[in-house]
Amino acid sequence: MAHATSKLTPEDLAWLERRLSDAIAPVAPRPEFVLRAKQELMNSPGSRPMPAWVKRGVLAAAALSLISLVATLLYLRRRE
Repeated sequence: MAHATSKLTPEDLAWLERRLSDAIAPVAPRPEFVLRAKQELMNSPGSRPMPAWVKRGVLAAAALSLISLVATLLYLRRRE
């Protein structure tokens, strides 16, 4: 299968791209769609705030991880 070469110059391609861009109207969603999508997103289960016990659990896990990191670094420093 022979490889076809293009007779178009870079200027031709740039002109063609500009013409295509001018011919296509910008796309924008209808305001009703945006409003409905926003309402559905705000009412979805993922948008509800976390319970306080979850926040405390995450904070405790982060604190324990930090403490264990510091303890490990101190242990390794003493061994040297």
